[in-house]
Amino acid sequence: MRTSIVSATVVLTVACSALPSLDAQQPQRTRTAPVRAQVLILGTYHMGGSSDFIQTSADDVLSPKRQREIQHLIDALAAFRPTRIMVEAPLARDSALNASYRRYVAGQDTLRRNEIDQIGFRLAKRLGHSRVYAIDYQQDEDIRRVVGWASQNGDTGFVNSVQRFGARMKAASDSLPGFTITEYLRRLNSPAEDARGQSAYLGIARVGRDSTYVGADVVAGRYARNLKIFANMARLIEPGDRVLVIYGAGHGKLLRDFVRESADLELVSSERYLAPRRAKPSRRP
Repeated sequence: MRTSIVSATVVLTVACSALPSLDAQQPQRTRTAPVRAQVLILGTYHMGGSSDFIQTSADDVLSPKRQREIQHLIDALAAFRPTRIMVEAPLARDSALNASYRRYVAGQDTLRRNEIDQIGFRLAKRLGHSRVYAIDYQQDEDIRRVVGWASQNGDTGFVNSVQRFGARMKAASDSLPGFTITEYLRRLNSPAEDARGQSAYLGIARVGRDSTYVGADVVAGRYARNLKIFANMARLIEPGDRVLVIYGAGHGKLLRDFVRESADLELVSSERYLAPRRAKPSRRP
């Protein structure tokens, strides 16, 4: 009797092992990774003029010529089909920003001389967006303190480099009338311009002596500010979004780096939308 029970157990075990497992009988579900959000960082000049340490001027963006150029820029950016538009306005002013945007959409307000209105509001209205997003984190960069320390401590090389950089920025802003707005923005968003700006800040970081890091402290604050701007931006983004970020060009390098290095985000080159459009070759009859 004991032999029969053992034999039956062996037969049952063999038979069960020949059957497909319950997991194998279930239909296989393919797991798809979330679609990465696409982010385009558009660095701009301040269309109403700049109050930064190195001040620059701008011509009248409301002139008929500039308004036509902005319309061409809007046409180009619309091809990106952004689902969210984010701008350089303080996070705390988001409600006031969107109240202004709604008045503009309703025809109760006009666009002002700044890139938020001229690019952000105009494009958002064209695409039927209900709102724009304020993501700025404000923090002073006390470059004057760095220049003052360098002057008082004999670092004439740094003082001279700041003067050269300021002269270069002024020359660039003075050249604006010779460019269309799209051409000028293409220049501001180029890798070469990013490299020049980053090099200037790394020059600031060196100012100091021994355990005095007067320059590095300012540059660290710059990184901290841009990282908080990135955090404000990233918290709003959903998988599959197409995000246009309109910001002062001085922020472009770091914001692009942060997006590029994020596993869930894909950086989109502004060059694709700012480059001159090539005319299609005509077909021969």
